[in-house]
Amino acid sequence: MNRPSLSELYQQNLDLLLRIYPHYRSVLDSGPVDSNRYEILKTDLQTYICSVKSDSCPSGSFGLPEKQWIHGPEDPWQWAEARIRETGLTAPQTFVIIRPGLGYVPFLLYPNLRKGRHAQRLLLVEDRIDLFRLSLQWFDWTDLLRSDRVILLLTDNAVEAVVHFFSINPVGILPPLSVLTGVVESEEEQRMMAALRDRLIRLAQTVNNAARQYLQELRDHYQTAGPADHRGRRILLVEPEHDYLAQPIAEAFRQEGCQVNLFRGNQRMLNFLNPYVWLAYTREHFPDVLFWMNRNTLSPQGAEALSPLPIQKLLWFLDSPKRVRTSREELQATDICFSFDSTYLPYLRELGGGKVLVLPTAAGIHPLPECGPGQTWPAREGPVIGFVGALAADRFQEVRAFWLRRDPEFVRILDGLVEDYLGDPSLSLEERFEQSPGRERLPYQGFVVLYLEERATWLRRLRFLQAVRDLGLITYGAPEWGNPEWARDLVPCFSGVAPQYPELSRVYYHTRINVNVFHVQCVDSANPRVYDVLAAGGFLLTEYRPALEREFQIGEHLVCFRTPEELREKASYYAAHPDEREAMARAGQEFVLNHATYRHRVQEMLLAIDGQASGPTG
Repeated sequence: MNRPSLSELYQQNLDLLLRIYPHYRSVLDSGPVDSNRYEILKTDLQTYICSVKSDSCPSGSFGLPEKQWIHGPEDPWQWAEARIRETGLTAPQTFVIIRPGLGYVPFLLYPNLRKGRHAQRLLLVEDRIDLFRLSLQWFDWTDLLRSDRVILLLTDNAVEAVVHFFSINPVGILPPLSVLTGVVESEEEQRMMAALRDRLIRLAQTVNNAARQYLQELRDHYQTAGPADHRGRRILLVEPEHDYLAQPIAEAFRQEGCQVNLFRGNQRMLNFLNPYVWLAYTREHFPDVLFWMNRNTLSPQGAEALSPLPIQKLLWFLDSPKRVRTSREELQATDICFSFDSTYLPYLRELGGGKVLVLPTAAGIHPLPECGPGQTWPAREGPVIGFVGALAADRFQEVRAFWLRRDPEFVRILDGLVEDYLGDPSLSLEERFEQSPGRERLPYQGFVVLYLEERATWLRRLRFLQAVRDLGLITYGAPEWGNPEWARDLVPCFSGVAPQYPELSRVYYHTRINVNVFHVQCVDSANPRVYDVLAAGGFLLTEYRPALEREFQIGEHLVCFRTPEELREKASYYAAHPDEREAMARAGQEFVLNHATYRHRVQEMLLAIDGQASGPTG
C-alpha cells in the first residue's frame, strides 16, 4: 500500500488527535500547515533535520546569526537513541519530554512503553504549536496518540503546564520521573529545564510526604476498624466501564446493606496514573472490597502496599478475558475472579487465577409499574419483531483502517478467518487463528480478539435479522443501524432510537417478539439482553446456547433458534399465536425476578467472600 500524502497523513493524525483531545481544536484546526520560522531539510525517507531560520536566531561572533538546531546537524534518530540511553529505561518510570519537536525521542521511546502491563508512561509537552503541526504531516502519530500511556499537553508555557498537571494529578509524580527535551538544547531550553526540575523536586517532596501519611492512615484505619460483616461492607467499584451494568450492581449491593461508592474519572487519565492511583481511591473510601469489571487495574505497587490490609479484591469478567488482554499479574492481585461464561475458566486457571467462579450476568432493569407480576398487563403497542442492541459494525472500523495502513495482508487473513468461521462455527475463531499465518504477527488477545469477534458478530447479526426483515422487524440502537454500508437492507428497519432506562423496559414490553442474537464471545452463556427482556415482561426468541438449558425451561420461559431459517419459522409462528407468547412472557418474568437479578448475583459474590460459594471453579 502506498504511503499517504502529506495532507492525508496530517488529516489522519488531526482527526484522531481531536477525538482524544477536542479542546485543542482551536489551536490545531485552523490555517495552512506551514511555518516561516524553521528551515527543514529532508535527508532520508523518514528523516528531517530542522533549525530555526537565521533571521530568528541571536547574533554570534562578527554579528552573524548562530545556527540554532532543533534536530541536527547529525542524524536525529541516532541522536535520540543516544539521548534515551543516557536517561535509562528503568521501570516503572514516567518520561516528561519538553518540546518533542518533530517527535524523534517519543517515537523511539514508545515501543518500550508497551512492554509490560505497568511499564513507562510518557508526558509530551509542546509549546511550539507550529512545529508540532508540521510534524503531523510528516510522521504517523496515531500509535502515540491512541495509547493511554501517553498524554499530550499543547501549551504556551511548558513549565507551568507540567507543574499544573502534577499539581492536579499528584499521584503521577510518585513514580520516578525522567525530565528531558526532545530537541537539541539551546540556552532557552536549558533555562526552562532548570526551572522545571527545581519546581518538580519541591512538588515531589510534598506529594511523597502526603503519600506516606496516607499509607499510615490506611494501616491505622484497618487495625481499628475490625472485620466487616456481610451487611456492613464498604464496596468500591473502581473505574466501572459499563454504566448500564455498574448502576444495577451498585444498587444490588446497597439492597444487601453494603455501602457502595463508584470511583470514576477520565479513563485515559486513570490509566496514565495507574501505578499509584490506588492510593487516592483507597484513602478516600477505606473500602472493605475493591471491585473491578473486566480489568483489575491495581498496579504491582498497589498490590504490594495493600496486601497486608484486609481488603478483598474482586474481578468480574463481563466480556471475554482474552478480549481485554488479561495478564497473570492482574489475576495474582485478585482474590476472587468471576466469569460470565464458563468457557473461559480453563484460560483463567492457566493464567494463575486462584479462586475462579462462574457468575452469569442478570436483569439490570425493572418492569414498568403497570407491567409487573400479578397485574393486568396493558396491550402491547410496539412492533411485531424487535432487536435492541449493537449491530457491532462500527466497533472495529477504526482498528481496521489502522491495520489496513500498516499491514493490509494481516487484515485479509483476519477477514478470511471470519468468513470461514461463519461457514462452519464448529471450529472457533481462536482455533482458526492459531492455525493461520496471522499467529506469526500477533497473539490471540486484545486487538485480534476484538477485531475477529466484532466482525463475526456484525455479519452474524446481519444474516439472522435479514431472515425476519419482511416480518415487521424494527431495530433499536446506535446510528450504525442507519448506515447502508454496514446495515445494508436493514436500514429501513432502523427506528432511529437508542432506548435508555426506563424506555428500554417499555420497548421490551411493547415489542411482541424480542429477538436476541448473541455476541460471539458468549460461547456458553446468556447475555444481559436475555434477562432484561424477560424482566420487562417481554417475549424472548433467542439464539440457542447450552447455558440457557441449565438456567431456564426452554419452551416455558423463552424460545430458542439455531439458524436464520429456524428464526424465521418461529417468528412467524409466535406472531400468529399471541396467547402462547403471553403465557411464556409471564413465566419468564416471574422466573427472572425471583432468580436472576443483580441482587441474586451480588448475594453469590458476598457468599464467595465469606467462603461459602458453590458452583464451578477454576
